[in-house]
Amino acid sequence: LDGLFRQNIVLMSGLVTAPIIVAATTFERALVLTLSFLLISYSSIIICRFIPREIVYTVRIICYVGVAAVMYIPTALLMNALFPETASAVSIEILVVNSLILAKTESRFYLMPMKEMALDALMYILGYAIAAFAVGIIREFLAFGSLFGLRVCDAPMPAAKTTFFGFILVGILAAVCRGVTTRRRKRSESSGVIRKGAE
Repeated sequence: LDGLFRQNIVLMSGLVTAPIIVAATTFERALVLTLSFLLISYSSIIICRFIPREIVYTVRIICYVGVAAVMYIPTALLMNALFPETASAVSIEILVVNSLILAKTESRFYLMPMKEMALDALMYILGYAIAAFAVGIIREFLAFGSLFGLRVCDAPMPAAKTTFFGFILVGILAAVCRGVTTRRRKRSESSGVIRKGAE
């Protein structure tokens, strides 16, 4: 479960923040980002697992990008069919070179057995979804006065849809996530020390 919070690729590692900062201004946009990230990244990770490790590292990375670029085509077509207005405003092509594919595959996923890797990669994508939806929902309410597309009030802060505010919001959420994670780790460490002392 590391990918959900402790090593969240947006809030803890900061590896895939740009698409969320720029495009996640509403719940629907966050949904498009998450579905696109799932389809492009997860399929690419599974497919690229079969690329021989004997191939030079640089060539493997190029292959990863090539596979992700191929997976982008059906993903873009599907998103345009399901969300014709929103998909055109979300630049999902940037997800082709995201760090989950280019970095985590080599440093983590491909060091695991296939079944464990498949679940672990899915947890990282769910962690991305948590960050994307949190940012999208907060910005939709502040910038447009709506929740899940339904208007609830006048927009309290129209500037929340800007990239600058997205950067600040992701930073705040990252700080909260880090604070909670650090506190939980200290509690578990202190309880472990108490147990050892009792023994």
